[in-house]
Order: sequence, then structure tokens, then C-alpha cells
Amino acid sequence: MNDRNFQVPVTLPGGASSPIDLWLPVPGSEATQPLVMVWPGFGMGARYYRPIAEELAARGYPVAIGELRGQGASTARASRDLAWGYHDLAAVDYPESIRVAKTHLGLPADHPTVLLAHSMGGQIGALFLSRPESQELNVRGMFGVGSGSPYLRSFPTPMRRRLRLGTIFLGRIGGALGFWPGKVFGWDPVGYGRQSGTHMREWCRLARENTFAGLTGADQDYPLALRLVTLPVQLCYFGNDLDCPRDSAVALAQHLPAAALEVEELAGDLGHNRWARQPQIVADRFGEFCQGLP
Repeated sequence: MNDRNFQVPVTLPGGASSPIDLWLPVPGSEATQPLVMVWPGFGMGARYYRPIAEELAARGYPVAIGELRGQGASTARASRDLAWGYHDLAAVDYPESIRVAKTHLGLPADHPTVLLAHSMGGQIGALFLSRPESQELNVRGMFGVGSGSPYLRSFPTPMRRRLRLGTIFLGRIGGALGFWPGKVFGWDPVGYGRQSGTHMREWCRLARENTFAGLTGADQDYPLALRLVTLPVQLCYFGNDLDCPRDSAVALAQHLPAAALEVEELAGDLGHNRWARQPQIVADRFGEFCQGLP
């Protein structure tokens, strides 16, 4: 890290913290460029996304990478007594991370902001777009890569069977322990690492029913609020992404019927994750998306 790239903590409920990585744009960049708030996928640490952040900062954007609670360098540790779900992340972690990022980057609270969300980050991002904090922080839209719903019916048969078994496995062990431990007998069958039992239970329900209804602790009707979102949303995927085929992205898009939304296949074979390490294709398309924002 250097004087243009640094890290600051975001304090979470209970005293834990999740760091955010920040990049100042290259000198001479337009001050009106939006803050790019990058959100990782399930089981992915923020540091994996450093190449895409560096590329966007070099193109003139102020950039922040959030850390999903309990992942990467976050000090939160899921247990039977400490749990969080989709609502907690959308209502607390997302807005607070943006506030902290803007403060340390010298941006006003209402500086334009665009979410660059990967996989799970886009599921939470959609919920965040439906919240009043999104408007207060002047979030202008979301660009998702490999962000879809895990809805079983949106996957071809081999992957559907794997997901169905996964929901049973995760649900039973997570239900018994009160959290998902990550490794079972020394093996992590899903690669997500240790996760909150509440979050995993809600994810399993999303996989079975494709619904965000009844989220733990919810202070709003999320299915209704999602239907009222009118912001631009671009859900992109690569053709060889087995974890987010087109129908999975469409299943997430169905929650946002009023949004200015497009589902698009990107050229290339960067799969579910590699685009964050080889950022040219996504950075180009993201720039076009930002240029078209109202």
C-alpha cells in the first residue's frame, strides 16, 4: 500500500471490524467520477479484487473494496451466539462502509456512488438499492458480475443437483451447530469458509424458493421495496461461468422489475472469479455503464 492506496476499519455491531481498501484516483481525474464500491462474493476476501480496483483507480475513479462480514480480514467470527443475515449486511455493513470510504477519500456524503458487485455481493447489493440509505448516499446504480440468484431452477441439471445437495448439507449442519463451520472433517465442500447460520439459512431458502421474504431482523418489506427500485442495474456474466449462468442472473433480475436493468453476456472466458484478476474486459464495460448513468 502507498499514499494513494490505504486501508481503514469499519466498526461492526458487537465490536468487530471489517477493513475497507481505498484507492484515490490518479491525479488530474475528474472530480465528478463516482465512487466505485466493490463488494466480494461468498467466501472471497477483499484482497482478491485488488487488480480490478487498481485498474479503475488508474482510469480516474475513487475506489473502495468492502469486506463481507466474517470473511477475509474481517474480525467477526460466526458462532451460535453471533449471527447475521442479508438484512444486517444490506442495512448496516453496506451503508457504513460507503460512509467511511467517503470520509477517508475526502468525498461528500452525497458523492455519486456505483456498486461493482460480485456474486453474493450483488444479492446483498440489490437489497441495499431498495433501502433509504442507498438514496441518502446517492447510489446511482449497480454493475454486477457473476451476480445471480442461487435459485435451483435457474441452473442446468448437473449443477442443480449439486446445489440441491448443498442446501441440504449446509442446512442440516448449519442448523445443528448454529453456524456453518467451513471445514467438516478437514474439508470445505462449498469453499465459503466459516459463515453465519442466519445468512446460510436465508441463502438456502433463496436457492429453494428465490425469495427475500422474511429476512431475519428486517425493518422493511424487502420483496415490495425491491419491486420499487428504478435505478440502472447491469448484471453481466461470462459464458463459462458455471456458478452464474444467464438464467441465474435473470432470476436475480426478476426481483427488480422496475429497474433499468439489462442482463448481458461478456465476451471472454474468465469464469466466475478470474475477471477480478484480469480486469480489462470488466473495466471497459463498467466504464460504459457509468457513462450512461443519468
